[in-house]
Amino acid sequence: MLLACNIGNTEIAFGLYDNDTLLFTVSIATKPLRSADEYAILIEQLFRLHGYAVCDITDVILSPVVPALSETVADAISHFTNVRPMIVGAGMKTGLKIRIDNPSQLGADLVALACGVKQYTDGAAVIASVDAATTLTVLDQSGAVCGVIIMPGIVCGANALERDAAQISQIALKAPRCVIGKTTADAVRSGLFYGCAAQLDGLIPKIAQELSVPEENLSLFVTGKHASDVIALCSHPFFHIPDLLFRGLAALHRRGS
Repeated sequence: MLLACNIGNTEIAFGLYDNDTLLFTVSIATKPLRSADEYAILIEQLFRLHGYAVCDITDVILSPVVPALSETVADAISHFTNVRPMIVGAGMKTGLKIRIDNPSQLGADLVALACGVKQYTDGAAVIASVDAATTLTVLDQSGAVCGVIIMPGIVCGANALERDAAQISQIALKAPRCVIGKTTADAVRSGLFYGCAAQLDGLIPKIAQELSVPEENLSLFVTGKHASDVIALCSHPFFHIPDLLFRGLAALHRRGS
């Protein structure tokens, strides 16, 4: 079985594959000070919770958005298997054409997302990831990664308001009931979710113009923790693929095996 893992800024997400079948996904909070032993205990408990044994892992692939934790997580997994993880990074043969100034700066998670989208299109596309940060990875008409847009996401925005704005406390991050908030919590939710949707809708025409392609020829994909709530507020037709990152990691593993 293949364990696919993305080490993100706020969460470490795991997906377990049996051949091409995704059996389950789960995530834990990213804690830089946790030891490999602590991560190993958590991983083993999560596997048991879903009815699987960690000893069934035969292959591992990691996309390290937080590179400093790669070795810690790899050591945690090595408690259960002698397999050293395949790590998404510079020098890896991905099959992607990356046309940015410094290809090594393209995040491992964005590489995986672009590889995942290759199952659906070879042309111009935008891949929106709505998580702690909101990123838009842009593919040109030839399917090459030609650039990225990064902006504060819903989680970052909520944390900044709680930290820096007087009388705004932590709120549950759920879809707003309406645009015009009647309470402080509803007002914040509206700003975060409708604001993110407006950003996506506003950027799509500009991306199409810069790529010199008609807007209707631009394939739009979205993934991430808050994706479903945000695209419900968008006017553009995004294709929601919740497990896109894991699909990309599995594709990268197949290519590199």
